[in-house]
Amino acid sequence: MKVVNYEEERKKNIVIKQLHDRGYKETNGKSYRELKLKLVIVKEIRGENIDG
Repeated sequence: MKVVNYEEERKKNIVIKQLHDRGYKETNGKSYRELKLKLVIVKEIRGENIDG
């Protein structure tokens, strides 16, 4: 049986939703770390505040 880290999955789903809300849909198969980095890049490109 596979052990699931629910907290990490929850955070990953939040980042995925934020990416989808910004029009980025290529989230399948990416790690939480990759998704967080992509979110920072997308925010920077859109000129959004990334400090918080």
